[in-house]
Amino acid sequence: MPLHVHIADPADFIAAVPAMLGFTPVRSLVLIFVRDETRWGGAPTVQFLVRTESPLQTHRLSDTDVGQRAKDMCAQGEASTVVAVLVDDRLSRPTELAAADESCRSTLASLRRDLEADGLAFAGAWSTPIIAAEAEWWNELAPDQHGRLRDPASSQIAAEYTVAGRPIRPNRTAITDLVEVDPTLRERVTHALPEVAADAQRRFARAVRIGNPDAYTRQALWRVVQIIKHSSAVETPAPRNLAEVAVALRDTDVREVMYGIAAGPYSARAHQLWSILTRALPDPDRADAAMLLGFSAYLRGDGALAGIALEAALASDPDHRMAQLLDLALSTASPPSRLRRLCRLGIDAAAQLRIDIGGAEPDSPTKEDPDDRSR
Repeated sequence: MPLHVHIADPADFIAAVPAMLGFTPVRSLVLIFVRDETRWGGAPTVQFLVRTESPLQTHRLSDTDVGQRAKDMCAQGEASTVVAVLVDDRLSRPTELAAADESCRSTLASLRRDLEADGLAFAGAWSTPIIAAEAEWWNELAPDQHGRLRDPASSQIAAEYTVAGRPIRPNRTAITDLVEVDPTLRERVTHALPEVAADAQRRFARAVRIGNPDAYTRQALWRVVQIIKHSSAVETPAPRNLAEVAVALRDTDVREVMYGIAAGPYSARAHQLWSILTRALPDPDRADAAMLLGFSAYLRGDGALAGIALEAALASDPDHRMAQLLDLALSTASPPSRLRRLCRLGIDAAAQLRIDIGGAEPDSPTKEDPDDRSR
């Protein structure tokens, strides 16, 4: 979704940050990377956003690292302009009696020097204690420019994201909760896994004996697709069903088809299932589910959830190759459209195995079934 922004209106721009980021940041430095198309008659377009810890935090990136990361991401994401938004409840507007915080001033000055040294524009540095209606904002580079924020929920970008089905979460914790392990559910699924795995091993051995190993993959894939199709947004699948999906995902061909499902009419149901599995599975099976959740979120443009899910995948299995590749793509601002090739591979793999995954269209990665009420 192209986001045309009005950088000259800080009150509206800052209020739109939660929608663009996917959650309301606190004690954060948010860098917004913009491609300036005004010279061709277009409007400035937000390419992506990156959140890091506030300069006031003890554990944060150094000024040098902030500047280097900003330059690298401009190159990767074809951005020519950077805007900084500082959100920290410990900040107050500089006045004649109260100077600007030295840490913030140092970070922003260093960022500006680094960007301009590479011919990039630093278009603004705005601060606010909190992103909420009527909260005060000010220009860190010119504190006399200040005002009050508009209601973030009523911004045009928030409305566009709501229509597109993109959630705006109250804080980053609300995202981490989506991947937080559920100890009770994990115990139940872990208990079911040995029996399910043994049954899968017997079916695979039988398929090999008859000279048709694809029969195992086809059966495992069919079962996963059935569980996805019949899943509900309000009910958690039975522990044995979750164990069946976990064991099936150990097959690389089954996992490959899941990329195609992310582009089809059952994508919302699959997305929900990957979230449940990420909370329910033990390591290292958890890594596959978290990777698929990250892939699904990345494809939808939900970079915040994608990053947290991929972090969970790599915590579960540091050597998970696909999680590593997706994490690298996300960290270098590779656009979600780059994932379309994997979607097409998944659709083709399902067709070769003669499994119906819903008639997905490769060029419509978030197309949903009109009858799908599982969001």
